[in-house]
Amino acid sequence: MAILKYNASPRPAASMKNVNYILREDACIRFEAINLPEIETEIDARSYAATREIEEKLMPKRGTGTPRNHHRMMITMPDENDPDAAMQLAKNFVETEFPGTRSIIAVHQSENGSGLHCHAWIDARKTDGKKLDLGTKYTKLDKLYSQKYDRTYGTNYTAEFAAARKFNAENEIPTYSNQLKKLVEAQERNEQNRIRSGKHIIEAAAARIAELATQQRTRLEIAARNLQPNRAENVGAGRDEKQNRQPTPHIPKPRTTQMDKSR
Repeated sequence: MAILKYNASPRPAASMKNVNYILREDACIRFEAINLPEIETEIDARSYAATREIEEKLMPKRGTGTPRNHHRMMITMPDENDPDAAMQLAKNFVETEFPGTRSIIAVHQSENGSGLHCHAWIDARKTDGKKLDLGTKYTKLDKLYSQKYDRTYGTNYTAEFAAARKFNAENEIPTYSNQLKKLVEAQERNEQNRIRSGKHIIEAAAARIAELATQQRTRLEIAARNLQPNRAENVGAGRDEKQNRQPTPHIPKPRTTQMDKSR
C-alpha cells in the first residue's frame, strides 16, 4: 500500500539530525533540493538545516510555543524501483501540496526490496518568508497521495486505504497506532533509564520520609487534641476543690507555767 506519514510538529532541535538521517550514506540513493539553488552537496544541505534551526530561535516569538523550523514527510512507492521516477513523483507531490516551499528530498530503498520510499525535509518558512500553514489539509495528505499514486501507477490503494480506515473505526483501532506504540516504547525506555540511574531508590526514600513525617505530625495533632480537655478538667477540678475547702480552726496550745515544769 502507498503510505504517507507526515509530522507537522517535529522537535525544533532535530532539524539537522533529520537531514543527517535521510542523507546517511548507507541508505540514501540520491537527493534533490527544491527552491534551494545554493544546495549542491550533502554538506550544503546539512548546513542549511542547521542555519534554519538557529534563525528560527532568533526570530521574535508571537506566542508561548516553541518555534517550528521544519516539517517531515515520508511516502512509500511499493511499485517503483527507479530512483529517478520515485524522485520525480515525490517532487511533484511536494510542489503541488506544499507550493512555494523549500525542501530536501531523499530516495531510499525499502526493506526486503519492496520498492522505494522517499523522505522530505520541508522548511517551515516558504520562499516569501511566511510560515507554512496547511490548516486542516494535513489530515487529508495521505488520501491525496494515494489518489496521485493510483493515477500514476494504475493501482487501487485509495480504496484499500478507505477500507482499512473503515475497519479501524468499526473495531475502535487507533488510526495512529504507530505513534501510540512509539510513545509507549519511549515511556518504557525512560522508566528503564530512571531505574538504571538509581533515581527510583532516591524517590522511594523521599516518599517514605514524607510518609513518616505525615504520620508523626498526625500523631502529635491527635495527642494535642486529647491533652487539651483533660488539662482543662484538671484545672477546673482543682479550682473547685480550693473553693470548697473549709478553713482549719485554730486551737491555741496550752501555756505551761514554772510550777508545771517543777512537777
